[in-house]
Amino acid sequence: MNWQKLLENGELQLKMMSQKEVDGVLAKAHKLLKAASILIKEDIDESAFKEAYDAMTLASRALIFSLGYKPRTIGSHTITIKFCELYFGPEMKTLIAKFKRMKEKRNYLIYGAGIMISKTEALNAISGAKDFLSMIEAEIFKKRKQKKLI
Repeated sequence: MNWQKLLENGELQLKMMSQKEVDGVLAKAHKLLKAASILIKEDIDESAFKEAYDAMTLASRALIFSLGYKPRTIGSHTITIKFCELYFGPEMKTLIAKFKRMKEKRNYLIYGAGIMISKTEALNAISGAKDFLSMIEAEIFKKRKQKKLI
């Protein structure tokens, strides 16, 4: 399934955003990543984990926005991850699988009880989020350069 199938089934909708708005979403993602790094130093591991996940979500949304779309409101986290999985394909399978697992744990942290996030897991989340943000930014900037060539 190509990511454009998400348009056909209504999971993605047209939404034009300026380059400045997309950059603003990326800046928010960087702030969340910075917050995660601060929280981990203060041994607030669960919140650090959540902030790292949220940074990944915002970065993904920035990519979607840069293409002129937005995820449907209902199920937007799932749609955002599905988009990334389809967009990047098998090359980024490991990183996308990590993103999916983080979503499940983040949901359980918010809506469930009894789950604990270790410092190691929070540090791994932050590291993965940094890699993910770099990958998304590279893709957005690559697309911008391609548009300028045309």
